[in-house]
Amino acid sequence: MFTLLFSCTAYNAPQKTIPMDSGLLVDTAETETETDTDTDTDTDTDTDTDTDTDTDTDTDTDTDTDTDTDTDTDTGTDSLVDFSQTGPYIVSSNSGSAAVTDCSDMQYTVYSPEGVTQPPVLILGHGFARGADKMQGHAEHFASWGIEVLTPTLCHFNVFTGVDHEMNGQNMVELAEAYGAEQPIYGGQSAGGLAAIIAASLDADTLGVLGLDTTDTMDAVGQNYASGVSAPTFALVGEPSSCNSDNNGVVLFQMMNNSEMFRVTSSDHCDYESPTNFTCEGFCSNSSNTFSDEVIRPTIVQLATAALMSITSLSDDGEAYWFGSGANGLISSGVVQSIP
Repeated sequence: MFTLLFSCTAYNAPQKTIPMDSGLLVDTAETETETDTDTDTDTDTDTDTDTDTDTDTDTDTDTDTDTDTDTDTDTGTDSLVDFSQTGPYIVSSNSGSAAVTDCSDMQYTVYSPEGVTQPPVLILGHGFARGADKMQGHAEHFASWGIEVLTPTLCHFNVFTGVDHEMNGQNMVELAEAYGAEQPIYGGQSAGGLAAIIAASLDADTLGVLGLDTTDTMDAVGQNYASGVSAPTFALVGEPSSCNSDNNGVVLFQMMNNSEMFRVTSSDHCDYESPTNFTCEGFCSNSSNTFSDEVIRPTIVQLATAALMSITSLSDDGEAYWFGSGANGLISSGVVQSIP
């Protein structure tokens, strides 16, 4: 049940080819004697108290220092736009449906940046046996930076009615066409990233690709399509685990001529959903981390947004996070690792 839920390699359909003191008074003599005794006792007690206080103070100081180091990692990106923060645009959303191949009613939600005329369009796919709601946080965030995002419920991730990654890819292309996106960006998490790669290989007008801990199938269906992707591609991957099929999606990006890839240190498969849930975290969370989720997840959001800024040329700082000072700072801090 574990791998069935979270690894796209859990099931493979037959391959086919298609074009986040009181004191007591007694007598004077006794009182004096007891007073001396009390004085000694009080002195000892005070001394102990002072010693304990000092010890506690030191402990608190160490704890605070460790916490600050973990959450305030110096990544050398202070001079760049902070893409982990919400962007300048108000986001509105609405729902729609489209008739695509072998799915007459594919549901999707559109997240739009208000006031932007003809924004770039991103078709963002969810992972295997998950849902479009697991991409909502990403979609809202990307839209706040000027990207219109469509999050479809992919039709061919149903264990009972059939799993067809290739058809999901084709359906993403058909959705882009039905929506009128002339140069779409395709992206996705896990097997949704696989579908995005397939879509990009089928659509000659693809503007770019964004992979979020992408996985391939056990029989490497994605390798039939990856080399056909010529658009700029950016990939973020987690630490290898059974939940991301031990990083078997990495090779797909290595097959492309125009791709960049970072591993976000300590990240797990669930970190690439937004929001994720206890089901995923119960199975896929890393048991030990160099960095906390408070560092990992904003880093993923920042780099994913920067990738989209680079693809669309909406901000020059997008490229800096991947190719310039931003990338160098993140790598030097150990938060990310470049994958050739």
